[in-house]
Amino acid sequence: MIDVHCHIDQFSKPFEIAKKAEDKGIITVAVTSLPEHFNLAYPHFVGFKHVRLALGYHPMLSGNKKFEENLFRTLAIKTSYIGEIGLDFSEKDASKRQMQIDTLQRIFNIIKDRPRFISLHSRRAEKSLFDLVNENKLKKAVFHWYNGPLNLLDKLINAGHYFSINPAMIKSKNGQKIIERIPSDRVLTETDGPYVKIKGIPAQPEDTKLIIEYLKVIWAKSFEDTDNIIRKNFKILISYIENT
Repeated sequence: MIDVHCHIDQFSKPFEIAKKAEDKGIITVAVTSLPEHFNLAYPHFVGFKHVRLALGYHPMLSGNKKFEENLFRTLAIKTSYIGEIGLDFSEKDASKRQMQIDTLQRIFNIIKDRPRFISLHSRRAEKSLFDLVNENKLKKAVFHWYNGPLNLLDKLINAGHYFSINPAMIKSKNGQKIIERIPSDRVLTETDGPYVKIKGIPAQPEDTKLIIEYLKVIWAKSFEDTDNIIRKNFKILISYIENT
C-alpha cells in the first residue's frame, strides 16, 4: 500500500508511526508544514527505505510564520519530495492570498532545478494554483485532497497531473463525484493523518486499505489488482522524476 500524504511529524509518537509503516513496507511520503520541521525530522528518517521525508511550507502559515527561503533552498538539495505546499484561499484576506502566491512562486523557483514529487494543497484556490503550475511548467504534480470544480479537474487530468485520495473523500458526496471522474491511472492514495480521522482515531498509513476497498468496487477489480494499479501509478511517477 502507498500513503503519499501523511503528516507523520504531527503524531504524538511520530517515530512509532514511521517505524510501523516501514516495517509493513508501506511507501509513505511524510509531508512537513515548515522547512524547520523537515530539518528536525531529517536525521530520524535517513535510514528508512519506504518512508520518504518531504520538504514543505504550508500555505496557511503564510503571514504567521516567515518563509525561510535560504533554509528551504539548502534543504531542497537533500530530497526529491516536496510537500505540503500550495495555496489556500479559505480566508478572504486578499493580502494573505497574494503573500501565498508570492511565496509559492519563490518555492517553485527553488525546485525547478530538477523534477520532483510535489504534493499540492489547493483549497478554494484551485484555479489560481492551476495557473501558477502552468506558468512554471510543472509536470505530473500531485493534487492532494482535490475539492474543486469538475471542469477544472478535467483540465488538470488533461495536463497530466495526479490526485491523492484520502478516507474523508470516500465518505463525502462531492469527494465521491471527484473520485469517479479521475482515471484510474492518475489515482494515488493518502491518509492526511493525523488530520483525517477514522471513527475519531487519526488515520495512519495502513488505513489506505480503506480507500483501496472503496476503489475496487468502482473499478470492478480485486483488492490486489486495485492495490497494484496504485503502486504502478506511483512507480511511473517516480520513474519520470528519476529519469527526466
